[in-house]
Amino acid sequence: MSEPHKKSGKKLWLSLLVTLVAVLALGWMLRQVDWQQAAQAGARVPLHVWLLSALGMAASHLLRAGRVRAEWRSQLRMGWREAWGLMVRHSAWVVLVPMRGGEAIYVWALHRQGGVPLRQAGLSLLRLRLQDMAVLAVLALALFAPFDWPLRLLLLLAMLVAAVWLLPMVWFIAQERAIRRSGESGRKLPAPAWASWAYAVSNWVVKLAAIAWPLLSLLPLDFDAALKGAAGGELAAALPVQPPAGFGPYEAGVIAAIRSAAEVAWSDIAVAALVVHLLALAVTVGSSVLARLLGWSHRDLRLPHSGPGPA
Repeated sequence: MSEPHKKSGKKLWLSLLVTLVAVLALGWMLRQVDWQQAAQAGARVPLHVWLLSALGMAASHLLRAGRVRAEWRSQLRMGWREAWGLMVRHSAWVVLVPMRGGEAIYVWALHRQGGVPLRQAGLSLLRLRLQDMAVLAVLALALFAPFDWPLRLLLLLAMLVAAVWLLPMVWFIAQERAIRRSGESGRKLPAPAWASWAYAVSNWVVKLAAIAWPLLSLLPLDFDAALKGAAGGELAAALPVQPPAGFGPYEAGVIAAIRSAAEVAWSDIAVAALVVHLLALAVTVGSSVLARLLGWSHRDLRLPHSGPGPA
């Protein structure tokens, strides 16, 4: 058996193992749930909470699209519709494909639809993910800091300034390593611009608030604990080893974060986390299907003068 086939086989078995462990873990977390009581609690949540939470998650996709549009609009035909279609397609693949294998759809779409070289598209994805990790980590550190909100906000501002200052250096090192590893030369991508930072921070603030609101309605929490739960779930979802749709790690992250801030039964938290997780999946996959039906996610992104793309 060739080396690529061996690696592919190992990845498949690892993916199956991770999925099995996640399913067993999720079943264990939900084993003590009183589903009738959980259904009644969910029915008591006002309809406008679900609607506004879903709109917040959709707004998060739009903010991510704005970030990509700001990056590519001078090189590609990247209007708001094309950028939104690309990002919801990417998001759907990321959550549905195990081991975060769906990340590759961003690179492939830019290459096939926009003629962007694979190396440049891969570096763009790496830069987006580094920025996301920096912003989410800063927000989480500020949320979990043992201070009152005024001090947390000051800490958040200071850490954001530090992240904006430090990430270009980290990006330069990461880019150099990626270029050496690929053995290819070519144009380097600059560090994230100010517009990119504004979109990234807004995206995570909106997304965490959209997730926290239904948690606040489903559980006896204050908004601080609900925000921590939202951050815990997103941190767990960012781990590289993931089952399909992130079931298991996401719920565990929400449980751990909320339990650090409030005395709530972990079985109740598990149900609430699962409900919010399903809502987020429905918004993401539904948006991807809509973008496909409208033809926005598969449009040719090349500018009229750029000529044919790769075969």
